[in-house]
Amino acid sequence: MAPLATHTLILFALASSPLVHGVSLSGLAPFNNITGVSWSTSQAALSTCDPATFAYDLSLDAADWRQCAALHSEWTTEKGFFRVARPNGGAYLPIVGGTDCSLAVEPLSPLLGPYIIGNKDIENILFKSLHDFSRGTLLAVNGTVKCDTGSGERALLAWKISKAAGPAVRRTATLAKRVAVKIRV
Repeated sequence: MAPLATHTLILFALASSPLVHGVSLSGLAPFNNITGVSWSTSQAALSTCDPATFAYDLSLDAADWRQCAALHSEWTTEKGFFRVARPNGGAYLPIVGGTDCSLAVEPLSPLLGPYIIGNKDIENILFKSLHDFSRGTLLAVNGTVKCDTGSGERALLAWKISKAAGPAVRRTATLAKRVAVKIRV
């Protein structure tokens, strides 16, 4: 069999395999993994959520404002939506970010998923957080937002911006506990 035919056959076998959901294929999606969070592109920018609520959250491991600003800049060119298909009750799922800045969501009504979060919603949450909720070069903020679901309803998601390595904070603990942020020199 010719090498080109072999590669085509392997790609076809991989694409039809359940393993494809655990692998990110370059050029097909910037993010697709086994946590149940996937990215799909679209022709136009999408907003699938109501306006979000915002609050400082000093219990989070604060993100680096510069890294979050870079992340926001990257997302202004993306068009599409995230789909949170397998919500894990009580756990935040990171959807965008790096080590020093991560935006994660927690479905508050797991039975209503999958949740659909548009690129404009990500952009708006990052922009307002950067603009109105930073403390110097630190950013530790959370809130809620109602987003479309696969069933056609809108359901509530909790979200947070913090360092990716920070602890997974339950929403109830976040509202009850406020602590000082350590400033790194």
